[in-house]
Amino acid sequence: MARKRSIMPLQLDSSKCGFGHFYHAMTPDIAEIRPIWDALGAKHERFHKYGEKVLDALHTGDYAAAEKLYEEARDYSRELVSDLEQMIRIAES
Repeated sequence: MARKRSIMPLQLDSSKCGFGHFYHAMTPDIAEIRPIWDALGAKHERFHKYGEKVLDALHTGDYAAAEKLYEEARDYSRELVSDLEQMIRIAES
């Protein structure tokens, strides 16, 4: 959206997206995973806030801010993916 400067449907509620449904429906049994999992909730919510901020920037025509926020979200998503990969490694060991 930021690059094309166009608005598209985007789920801004972290509890209603596919991962959000999954996250709130279960709790891992592996003790070593629990702290990572518990912290993931706030991180996931923050990730959705990026979408809200990008939409706000697009609505006001601040395309530079939208692009910057997109880049921040992209970088932040790497941290989320890293957390998920860490939980997979723990579960598989």
